[in-house]
Amino acid sequence: MRAHGGGPGGRWVTAALLLGLFSTAFPMTILTIAVQPIAEDLDTLPSTVVWVTTAPLLAAAVTTPLFGRLGDLHGHRRVYLAGIVVATVFAAASALAWDATSLIAARTLSQTGAAATVPTAVALLFRASPPGRQMRAGARVGAVTSAAAVIGVVAGGPLVDLVGWRVIFAGQVALCVVALVLSLLAVPADEKRTPGSLDVPGALLLAGTTLALTFGVNRLAVWGWSPLPLACLAAVPLGAWALVRVERRAASPLLPVRVLGARNVRVVTGASLLLGAGYMGNFVVTPLFLQGVVGLTAAVTSLLTVPRALSILLAAPTAGRWGARFGERRVVLVACAAFAAALAAMAVGAWVTSLVVVALAIALSGYAHGHVAPGLLAAQGAAVDARDVGLAASLQQTGFQVGAVIGIGLFTALAGDATTAGPFALVFLLTAACALVAALLLVRMQDTRTPAPALPRVPDRIPDGIDA
Repeated sequence: MRAHGGGPGGRWVTAALLLGLFSTAFPMTILTIAVQPIAEDLDTLPSTVVWVTTAPLLAAAVTTPLFGRLGDLHGHRRVYLAGIVVATVFAAASALAWDATSLIAARTLSQTGAAATVPTAVALLFRASPPGRQMRAGARVGAVTSAAAVIGVVAGGPLVDLVGWRVIFAGQVALCVVALVLSLLAVPADEKRTPGSLDVPGALLLAGTTLALTFGVNRLAVWGWSPLPLACLAAVPLGAWALVRVERRAASPLLPVRVLGARNVRVVTGASLLLGAGYMGNFVVTPLFLQGVVGLTAAVTSLLTVPRALSILLAAPTAGRWGARFGERRVVLVACAAFAAALAAMAVGAWVTSLVVVALAIALSGYAHGHVAPGLLAAQGAAVDARDVGLAASLQQTGFQVGAVIGIGLFTALAGDATTAGPFALVFLLTAACALVAALLLVRMQDTRTPAPALPRVPDRIPDGIDA
């Protein structure tokens, strides 16, 4: 029986799944603050420690579609619980890491487990939500990940200074264990489904092509025109061509035509890639501008970036209500245009070096983005059959993650070492352009609200409020 999110059972299901997502997400922003202490403790360079965040991001982008499909085939609850277990085990290994290599490996494996929780938790939340309330479920996902980012930014610095960076992972282990126990007790068993086999050649080709694209762009921005990133990018078209051929012939394809043929799947995945580049590129470059040009300290920079994540958290209630009232498409289009305008305002603020304008734009960009993401998740999930919800959610997440890797690599290369406002203003303008193009692409998105039952026609007259 389906436990709807409004009942007591549904609330426990929602709490368990959201705690699982939180427990795997919160270390990310803390680690961005703890790069220098980790480098000193492990006697390595900060540029090496950066891979503690970059490698897990690449792993998540590569493996998320695979886990989404595994959930569709073998049960989302089963894959979700397995992901929590893997994340817990390797979070403990991260706390015990003895050098940079062991920490990067443990973090990558832990985040691979975390990647299994995202599409499966979304699918389980959709299953537990009453009809027409999927956007509220998506808003809750956005709110939880934003809360994790807020806690990471606010508490990360003092926590690392007081007790060291290893406590981050000890705390993650404790939270994951609680989430695992609660999920075992609250999340209903998977519905019976027709057994299916995983398309292993398709999975390997998709993973390889995604890795070649994300790694190639990321390293091209850092290393320049060196052979390895160029070879990776050259392999992408070949990998895509081989993937199409394999999927056409597969008996049980990883990327079924029925999923890719849905307009919202194509539109939302493409827009998510652009939004990932714009949002995460801006997110990473903004502190560099505040410290390198404005001259703020790390502590003040953290306080100024908190409103971005906090405003996403505050947007969750209105995103759900407005989505149910006006439809995901209308809310997403307005919010995406507002997001582009906020990033453009940040470019203006950077050009004139106005801290007030930049600070306001940071908060507004978070609030606008907080209304975009839930609608995209809801539209993606509603565009496919229940048997494909995990894959559809994973494609949206992968699009955002691939865009994030590309955006971070390109935009930090353009402005990372700058000490004047010009390069940062250009980068902020480019992130606004990413959001604007995403908005234009989303014009083709279809509204997923269930239409009202047709009323009987009255001859020669159209009832008030009913379209012809």
